[in-house]
Amino acid sequence: MTLLKPFLIVIKTILFFLFDSIAFWKTLSPQQNQLELVLLIRQDAIGDFMMWLDTAKEYRKLYPPDKYKIILAGNKIWCDLAEELPYWDEVIPVDSIQFKTFSRYRLNLLWQIRNLKADTAIQPTFSREFYNGDSLIRASQSSRKVSSVGNMGNRNWLKQFIADRWHTELIPASSEPLTELERNAEFFSGLSHSPHLISYPKLDIPEFWLSSEWKDENFYVLIPGTSGTVTGKEWPASSFSNIAKKVFQKTGWKGIICGAQQEYILGEQIRGQCDAPLQNLSGQTTLPVLASLLSQSRLTLSNDTGAVFISSAVGTPSVCILGGGHFGRFLPYPDLPGQINNLKEIFHKMPCYGCNWDCVYPIKEGEPAPCIANVSVDTVWEKIKPLLTK
Repeated sequence: MTLLKPFLIVIKTILFFLFDSIAFWKTLSPQQNQLELVLLIRQDAIGDFMMWLDTAKEYRKLYPPDKYKIILAGNKIWCDLAEELPYWDEVIPVDSIQFKTFSRYRLNLLWQIRNLKADTAIQPTFSREFYNGDSLIRASQSSRKVSSVGNMGNRNWLKQFIADRWHTELIPASSEPLTELERNAEFFSGLSHSPHLISYPKLDIPEFWLSSEWKDENFYVLIPGTSGTVTGKEWPASSFSNIAKKVFQKTGWKGIICGAQQEYILGEQIRGQCDAPLQNLSGQTTLPVLASLLSQSRLTLSNDTGAVFISSAVGTPSVCILGGGHFGRFLPYPDLPGQINNLKEIFHKMPCYGCNWDCVYPIKEGEPAPCIANVSVDTVWEKIKPLLTK
């Protein structure tokens, strides 16, 4: 099976290449764009999108609305939030899971992207994916197609060889280890040929987003899930419940549990282990509603997942239980002189840090990796205790 796997990967790559070519047989619409059209392509997760906001706003300045129309083809999991932002004129939600199949959905989306007749297509993603972002770049048929040289985290040599030839420009990427904030700035600087000074991402919440239900409440938010994307990233439910008890005893604040629909049961487990007041809203908030809720919270305690980046961006004191899988790439944030970083990380450093969540230790289903398990309740409590008086 080990010898067969590389062969199967090659066959799959070639089949997708041929399958996607079907979308190019369809006749394009004769309609012409009035403004020059720029297509931005991002297919990664919520946290990646939030960290991109620092440079995302700069694309509107680079491509002003009197001359350019900007369309964002984004991962549908965060598009309801993206649609509320003023950095682009239109958002095309992409179901990234369904798109990575031999399906009518894939063909229709590829044809939709092609029929935009974008003049420029830009993929500002360091870890490019052949079946997603790179395929959309190919479908755009733009005269200028730009991506980062990127890394090999999601690609092999064949995918790199094929996809690189779909581009007209590849922005160089430093071989030095950089945070995602620095990678985004590096790409934009290469694209715009001007330096970009990075800032911590910020998300301004309009007044009409704010809920009157929470206006006069003192509450904090727990985010105990990680959307199930990686095994071993979740701090134990019992640890979250212990912190909830301590917060309530010290402040009297109510706790709200947030997360995806599939994390509702996890939220109920925490409630069942805790006699402090907790409300479980897992699966009951859109991203704009979640952002609004987090902006009104006194504190957020979270695993390493997209919501903690939203919490920090809206200005709420945020504490993240951080493991070693991607340590240094997304978090911790770099120190930026003169700027306030309200996202604090708690971690237990181990020699195996940087494993890309391919843990060298055996992990039983439902149990945390050692780098997460070794973060104690007492350590977290000491970190958040000074934040409870603010």
